[in-house]
Amino acid sequence: MRITYYAKLRGGARTHIQYLMNHFKAKLLTSEAAVDFYDGTYGISLGTKLIQREMLNCDIFHIHHATHSLELLIPYIFKKMKKKPILINTFHTPVGEGGFSVIPNTYMKLIVKLYKDISSKFIVVGEKQKKVIEDIAKDNIIVINNGVDIKKFKKKKTKRFFKDFTVGYLGRLHIEKNVLSLIKACKKSGVNLVVAGTGTQYEKIKKLENEKLKVLGFIEDQVEFYNSIDVFASVSRLEGHPYTVLEAMSCGNPVIVSNFGGEEKILERCGVVCGTRTKEIERAIEEIKNKDLEKLGRNARKLVEKKYNIDIQIKKHRELYKSVLNGKHA
Repeated sequence: MRITYYAKLRGGARTHIQYLMNHFKAKLLTSEAAVDFYDGTYGISLGTKLIQREMLNCDIFHIHHATHSLELLIPYIFKKMKKKPILINTFHTPVGEGGFSVIPNTYMKLIVKLYKDISSKFIVVGEKQKKVIEDIAKDNIIVINNGVDIKKFKKKKTKRFFKDFTVGYLGRLHIEKNVLSLIKACKKSGVNLVVAGTGTQYEKIKKLENEKLKVLGFIEDQVEFYNSIDVFASVSRLEGHPYTVLEAMSCGNPVIVSNFGGEEKILERCGVVCGTRTKEIERAIEEIKNKDLEKLGRNARKLVEKKYNIDIQIKKHRELYKSVLNGKHA
C-alpha cells in the first residue's frame, strides 16, 4: 500500500500528518518543500507535473486541506490521467459561527464540489465540518476525530509558572484564536495566565505582560507546559478539532473550551464550555475555579484514553485505506 500525503505542515494538520506518517510510512508532498515549483507561470506548470508524477507512483493520494492553490487544479490533472490513484480528502479547516466562518465554509464547499466525482472519501475531523459539507458530499463523508499519543502526553511533576491558580493557552496567536479576550477575562477574574505560541498578534500580546501574565513565545516542551498550569483554555472563534485541547486533557488538565468541532457537550464533564465574548469567558473561569479540578482532570484523561487515543485514529485510517483499495466505501 503506497500512500502519498499532500499537505501544508502547519498547526494541527502538521501534528495529524506526523502521526500518520510515522505509522503508515507514507511519502510526503508538501507545498513548503516544493515552493520553488509553484512560483510564477512556469512554476504552476512544473508544479502540476510534480503532482502528476507523484500520483502515478502511489496507490492512495491523500490530500489534507488546505494545502496550496494547486489543490484546485488536481481534479483537472486527475481526470486527464489514464492510470489513476485513489483520492481521499481530509479537511482540517477551522469552522465556527458568524463572519469568521464565511471564507473557510465557502472554501470547503468549493473543494467538495471540485472533488465529489473523483474522491473515494471525504474525511472531516469534527461534526461542525461535517454539517458544512454534508449536503454536497452526501454519504461519502466520514468523521475521524484527531487523536493524541497518550504515552507522551501524561501527567508529571514539573516546575509551575505561578504558585496559585493558573490558566494556560498554547497555540497560534492569531485574531481568530481570541487570545486577547482570554487575557481580558483573566485580568477581570484576577487569575494568572500563561500564553505560549507565536503569530501575528505576538508582539501586541507580549506588550501586555505583567506580574500575572507570562507570554512565552515558542516553546519546545508542550508536556511540561500543560503540567505547569491548572486549567487549559481554548476560546477560539474558529476551530477544527484542536490538538492542544486533547493534549492538555491527556495530561490531566480541566479545560475551558468555546469551540471543539461540534462536540462541546462531550467536554462538560472535563471542564466548562463557554462562548467567545470576554464576559462569557470570565464566567467560565469563575465557574471552573469552584469545581473539583482533580476530578475534572481525571475525567479529561479518561475521555482521551477512550475516544481520542491516537491508536483509534490510526485504526480508522487503516480500515478506510483497506476499504477503498478493495473497491468499497467505508
